[in-house]
Amino acid sequence: LKEVMQVEVSIHELLAAAREAVKSDYIKGESILCETRYHPDTHYMVEIEMLKTDNTLGKKGAYIRKFLTEDEYSSMLQKQEEHLIKIKRQAIVQKGTLRYIPLPDRLDSRRKRDIF
Repeated sequence: LKEVMQVEVSIHELLAAAREAVKSDYIKGESILCETRYHPDTHYMVEIEMLKTDNTLGKKGAYIRKFLTEDEYSSMLQKQEEHLIKIKRQAIVQKGTLRYIPLPDRLDSRRKRDIF
């Protein structure tokens, strides 16, 4: 008997896969359904806009998708603090399933509202 793996896919992911299939995707970096997404150490997905050119990531103005480990995600947050990148969309990856979460700057403003 073959085991069937059930995968949850959002409409955003279906649209991204369709854009990639017809080679009209404006997002550089990793495919929405790439192998890295399903690796056990992958915990985050980010889509970023490059605010400055970075030799490891890309040129200023590029829009990039990356699947990341905890350490790599921390590094991305640091790059955002340094105004090298802007995180445009992010998700927690759980066994390949994306759970979209608020952007880091929106989290901060929400916390401030709760405090006052």
